[in-house]
Amino acid sequence: MTHGAPAPSPAPAPPARSARTRTRTRTFRQPASARPSPEDTVPTTHQVLVNHEGQYALYPAARETPDGWTPAGFDGTEDACAAFVDAHWPDTRPLSLRGA
Repeated sequence: MTHGAPAPSPAPAPPARSARTRTRTRTFRQPASARPSPEDTVPTTHQVLVNHEGQYALYPAARETPDGWTPAGFDGTEDACAAFVDAHWPDTRPLSLRGA
């Protein structure tokens, strides 16, 4: 390099991305196990069940009652059933531990 010669100019900067630049997005399909069931999308009537330990559960009324559970005599919306359980099950410990 000779003295007195101008320094080379830096390489031009790449153009800045504007806010209007479109970005590509990919849409992925959820696996069947992650898709909502019809019970999640359609209003479902629930029933309150109770087991031999005095534990309560909400269960879709259209389904057969599972073994070990009996209907508690209340059915309605999920919120109404949850309110029923809250009112009737203040101590959530199983019966076998409540008496101890």
